[in-house]
Amino acid sequence: MKVPLLFATSAVVAGFALVMAACGDKRSFAPVDASEMETSAAVVSNAAPTEDAAVEAGKGAIIQVGAIAQTSVVDGPAWPEKEGKEGKEAKEGKSKRLGYLRHGAVVSAYDKPTINDECKEGWYELASELPFAKGYVCGKALTSDLTSPKVRLAPKQPDRDAGMPYRYGVNVSDGTPLYRKALDRDERKKYEPWLVPAKAEADEGDKSEKTEKTEKTEKTEKADDDDSEKPAPTSTRRGPVDAGADASKPKLKELKGKGVLVRKMARGFYLGLDKEFRSSGARWWRTSFGFAVPHERIALQQSVTKHGGSWFEWESAVTPVWWPADASASAEGGASDGGASAGGAGVVAFVDVGFARKIELADDGKDGKKVVWGAELPKRSAVLLDGTTAVAQGQTYHRTTSGFWVRLMDLKVARPAPPADLAQGEKWVDVDLTRQALVAFEGDKPVFATLISSGRRNPQDKEHDFPTPTGTFHIKEKHVTTTMDGDVASDGPYSIEDVPWVMYFQGSYALHAAFWHDAFGHVRSHGCVNMAPDDARTLFAWADPQLPPGWHAVFAKDDHAGTRIIVHEDVPERHRH
Repeated sequence: MKVPLLFATSAVVAGFALVMAACGDKRSFAPVDASEMETSAAVVSNAAPTEDAAVEAGKGAIIQVGAIAQTSVVDGPAWPEKEGKEGKEAKEGKSKRLGYLRHGAVVSAYDKPTINDECKEGWYELASELPFAKGYVCGKALTSDLTSPKVRLAPKQPDRDAGMPYRYGVNVSDGTPLYRKALDRDERKKYEPWLVPAKAEADEGDKSEKTEKTEKTEKTEKADDDDSEKPAPTSTRRGPVDAGADASKPKLKELKGKGVLVRKMARGFYLGLDKEFRSSGARWWRTSFGFAVPHERIALQQSVTKHGGSWFEWESAVTPVWWPADASASAEGGASDGGASAGGAGVVAFVDVGFARKIELADDGKDGKKVVWGAELPKRSAVLLDGTTAVAQGQTYHRTTSGFWVRLMDLKVARPAPPADLAQGEKWVDVDLTRQALVAFEGDKPVFATLISSGRRNPQDKEHDFPTPTGTFHIKEKHVTTTMDGDVASDGPYSIEDVPWVMYFQGSYALHAAFWHDAFGHVRSHGCVNMAPDDARTLFAWADPQLPPGWHAVFAKDDHAGTRIIVHEDVPERHRH
């Protein structure tokens, strides 16, 4: 099976991220929409159509339009009820939000808008042959002039072909300011006390009376002044940092700024980065929000994992998949997770040791088999078994759909929990918390498998207990990137801008990429299901609802429109009856 690819656009896009609460926290959904903009830039209705053949009666020609602010895509020419003004009574026929565009996005639309009181610039219907890519956007947030600075100079669009859609940086010291624009050095001193030089110790006439110790102190202070743009000494370790690792931090609301100061940041906060630039004699980073942060306070963050799951080709595989008799029970046999008895076709297994090999079984000339050791099988890699078993030298081996054999004792075998009402070919995702494994299916065929990190548990200490909810869910929303932050009693505040490939399935719980750790196969998160970046990107592309070209997020049209997610774990033996 080929790895799914996301839609690509040639647009120069990017903009302001939608801020979401942390996994398990109450979510705050408040995009900055055109209905709240102070300025407007309506689409030029006489712009030349790009495809005359696509003109439909009454809709006009198809043109390219750019978003000059983040704005919702809705299913009709009206604002959704919850976006209306406070105190305004709900009207019948209010629209439903389908997704949103980020600042700088470029999409196709018909050039004849629907004008009403809710959008005097007119609602532009998006043009697409894809049924899931239709919707309306208020013209207040659009322009057909793609050379406009509001489009051309917007932060770049996330790279939809990369596990990490942006460059990312981690704040290395407490107190780092995030500004709405670059400031000069004198303005910065108000927010960055480490830039203020030390006061003079004495007048020139008293210098002869200074002791040798005082003179040495002056030299030290002068050196500090000359190097005043160094990070504050509170915490300067550079390199990968786990967000929210320090319990002595203030609350997020205490870090919020006003005016030119967006906020102060605690050590370990992550930012999506757009580009480097110089202003007022200093180096800066521009963030994916368009804000400015001092360059010396940010360390570039690369993905710390090389882990990747497996997409399976089914042309040579035997079907249907074998379902365990009791998916919630511990496996039987011999394996590190309590053993596994893999007895049929289509069983997914993960290499659970660091010395596994691809194996060839050959006749030993004595009516038996001899083992020929082949290439290494990396730990955590996934294999698909075809149901054929053999015993050699007292060990049980299973054949993979790729033709080589694997030793059962080296494997952790997935035990999915299929729904009773599974439809033929239905997409669904099995998340096994006991084995920290995720398997994506189309009907009874596994098509993708990887290891994940779910919420870390400590039931005896609620401040350190972050359970991932179990049950049957559906994907509600998909965001190319979104911000996750929160105050955690045990860890302090954390904030990660532009978390990639987010798929919400219940409240603030989501499947999403995690580039800041390499603990896949072990619990780690605050309740979400963490995946390696490339795994999250390809699963995002495969899962429904599909993301239309140019959109930054898409919402399921109803409760069951998104791909089904089944999250389960083994019942402890003491609780079995």
